[in-house]
Amino acid sequence: MNRVDLITKLFAATLILLTASCVSLGSKFQPVEITDQSKAVVIFYRPADLCNITDPFYISANKKTVAALGNDAYTSLTADPGNYTVTITNIVTRFTNYNQGSEQFDFEAGKIYYIKYHRICKLFAPDINFVDAIEEKIAHKELVKMGYTKPMLESLSNPNRY
Repeated sequence: MNRVDLITKLFAATLILLTASCVSLGSKFQPVEITDQSKAVVIFYRPADLCNITDPFYISANKKTVAALGNDAYTSLTADPGNYTVTITNIVTRFTNYNQGSEQFDFEAGKIYYIKYHRICKLFAPDINFVDAIEEKIAHKELVKMGYTKPMLESLSNPNRY
């Protein structure tokens, strides 16, 4: 009987440790305010999905890496006003010309933007990837469950020049 209890306890501890690695440990989302009216605030986020659950996705703006987001995570930073090409790559495509999604965004000073990366997984076909601007109310409902990831940059200062 003691051996069965020991095995059960070891199995439970192992299960807890394995699943804990999937949980984001950062602080939960709190609505942000703009402190510098000459800049935009950009919040990038990635809801939980079962595709590439353990792989980080790298968010770049105009070819500068902003953050590596794990599953169910977000990050925020300020941006100089202007046009930015936001590109998502994974650990494999990061150093190639391929990506998991790319989109153009115009950031205006004094505004908050919510940029979401999400995907539709397919079993025998390529996944469908999306990089979208999301309305504030919808974004807040999704973000409230996510953990914070520190960005690699404090601010975007390289808008596209025309």
